[in-house]
Amino acid sequence: MKVWIDQSRCLNSRQCEETAPRVFSIADDGLAYVRQNDRLLDQPGGETCQANVPDEDQDAVDTAAYECPGQCIHVIEQP
Repeated sequence: MKVWIDQSRCLNSRQCEETAPRVFSIADDGLAYVRQNDRLLDQPGGETCQANVPDEDQDAVDTAAYECPGQCIHVIEQP
């Protein structure tokens, strides 16, 4: 599974960071970004910054995407 965030739709609810803190973080600009290996993927953000989701975080990422008020979290299932 991979995940990315469309920052243009982010409402800064912080819900994603609370649900899956190892995968999502709020940056200094107040928007959510994905994390990979403790590295914030914020340059440039968006679809070009997709993170691989560890198996143990996949349920939390699915929950965060479903509950996101801005519907800006995009999950990509991989075979």
